[in-house]
Amino acid sequence: MSDENGHKSQVIGQFTQQAESYARLTGSMAGGEGQAVFSVLVQARPGDVVLDVCCGPGTMALDMAPYVAHVTGLDLTPAMLDQARAAQVKRGVDNVAWREGDVYALPFADGAFSLVMSTAAFHHMTNPRAAFAELVRVCRPGGRIALRDVTPEADKSAAYDRMEILRDPSHTHALTRAEMAALGEGLPVGAPALHASVAADLPLEAILAASFPEACSIAELRAMFHEDARSGEDRLGFKARLIGEEIRVSYRQTTAIWVKQ
Repeated sequence: MSDENGHKSQVIGQFTQQAESYARLTGSMAGGEGQAVFSVLVQARPGDVVLDVCCGPGTMALDMAPYVAHVTGLDLTPAMLDQARAAQVKRGVDNVAWREGDVYALPFADGAFSLVMSTAAFHHMTNPRAAFAELVRVCRPGGRIALRDVTPEADKSAAYDRMEILRDPSHTHALTRAEMAALGEGLPVGAPALHASVAADLPLEAILAASFPEACSIAELRAMFHEDARSGEDRLGFKARLIGEEIRVSYRQTTAIWVKQ
């Protein structure tokens, strides 16, 4: 088995285990002001035909649906798509369809979509440049490609990656803001618009509930975060802190938006 096929199997294995708990975690953040802001950033239009790559349990695809004509959500993991279909029924959304597929070989024609987006996914890519080129390929000229992902500060990047690989072995590398911006170099896109934000302030326990580490235990992960929170030094890159007896974390993230030329 090639390294890439091995990693795909690891992603499917991790996200099959995570499907229900991750759907609960992201579902708790569905809708609301944050998603309305995202729709404005990507200039969502009533006529847009949208592709959500690595859609997971479908939260972002379903949140985008009221603003556009149609959304296709694509994911590698069948269990995640099962969660997406269940969420679609629960929310009564009828302009979204789901497709199983691989980000490195998207099963769509060149220029099939006016808006191509991917959120919280590129830190699982072994070759983010090749994945991004596929997003560009299926976007029509004048359309937008939007990525949103965690982007640690450069001096926290290595520590962040080490911790995330412990927590989720399918993690590869969280791009820094500069690395994300550079994805479009040499491709038919303009310079990206970059929008910095901080992801939701989350209880560590909610994240651990969607974690299936292989090299350590949940208790060991919790202890590492607890030590970091007590130190106040943010050595792990998660801004872990104690609020009473609860550890909470937050993520520095970037939304990058390119226009296809």
